[in-house]
This record gives sequence, structure tokens and C-alpha cells, in this order.
Amino acid sequence: MQQIATLRQVSEELAQDHERLHELIDQLGRAGDLAQMSTYLATLHERLAAHFVAEEKPGGLYDALGVCAPAFRRTLGQLVDDHFRLAATLRDLRDRAGAAGGGDADALRADVARLVGALAEHEKRELEMVRSAAAPRT
Repeated sequence: MQQIATLRQVSEELAQDHERLHELIDQLGRAGDLAQMSTYLATLHERLAAHFVAEEKPGGLYDALGVCAPAFRRTLGQLVDDHFRLAATLRDLRDRAGAAGGGDADALRADVARLVGALAEHEKRELEMVRSAAAPRT
């Protein structure tokens, strides 16, 4: 029963963190120019990296899921791989936005939109796994 309480606790923390990340993503979407995009991308990169560390740390969400639902270990590995890929993509977008000369804002917005879609898909798979792990076993 302690594992379920831990899973609930980390799930609630995850939901709160996701809300804060969504707010930042919304701000990024409303950025008026490359300078603002660069600022929001840098902040998002920092916060998303911290979010991923919190999920992966001992006692974090992925640890709780791996303990209470060993059947999810493969899926957890895929989500950790997502973390690396998403953080690297975000870092590249941040660097592009901050580069001298700035580049093409429309192309950057399109790439940011693809990243946001990938983040949403990752979050969806993560939340589905949490719901499944927390569901009562019969």
C-alpha cells in the first residue's frame, strides 16, 4: 500500500509540474520575436531538464512505477530515451533562437510546434502508464 501512496504523491507532483510547463509553453507560443523566443526556450530547457531529473531520480515517478509495476520497465526506458531526445531538441532550438543573426523566426516556430507535439505525445504516454499502474488489480 505504501507504493501506491508514493505513486499518488509523485503523480500529483507530476501534474503540478506539467501545469507549470504548459504555462511556459503557452508563453513561448505567444513570443513576438526571436529574442523573446530565445528567452522562453532557455527557460523551458532549464525547467524541462529539471522536470526530467525529478521523474528519473530515486524516489521519483519512474522509480515508483518501476517498483509497483515491473511490467512498465520497458516503457519507462522508452520514456527516459524520450527525455534525452526532447532535451537535446530543445537545446538546439534554444541555441538557434539565440544565435547571432537569429535566423528564420517562422522556421523556428514550426520546429517549436513539432517539439510541443512531441512533448504532448510523451506526456500522454506517461500519464496513461501512471493511470494503468495506479488502477486497482483484480
